[in-house]
Amino acid sequence: MKMSGRYAPGLYAGVTGILALVAINAFTIPSSLTAASERERINAEANLEQTKAEAAKKVADAYTQNAIANYEQLIIDGYTLNNTPPRLNWKLIDPFKKTFIFDQYRQCAGYVLQGKFYFTKYYEGVCSNG
Repeated sequence: MKMSGRYAPGLYAGVTGILALVAINAFTIPSSLTAASERERINAEANLEQTKAEAAKKVADAYTQNAIANYEQLIIDGYTLNNTPPRLNWKLIDPFKKTFIFDQYRQCAGYVLQGKFYFTKYYEGVCSNG
């Protein structure tokens, strides 16, 4: 079909404009759908982490209220966690309580229980399972 006459340039421009809008929308809709699904996934992960944190807090509160877990803490000034264990002042530590030892930056170095120091570099998982 051949267009002619005085409306032909306007029709060509209109059809070209509509085709350009369709082409632009064809590329932007999938990217916006991808962004929406990514946002939804991140929100779901955040909600899951929040639920885990709330559950851990409830367990910790229950332990504290029932006096099941009553830990002491000792922060050693001037010591930074490395491959060498810290030098402990045993006069400050109660041998009958579990005492967590932290460096000056509050990184767990290990714990003391019944006169023995469990250093995090020598014993795997010392600071992770509390």
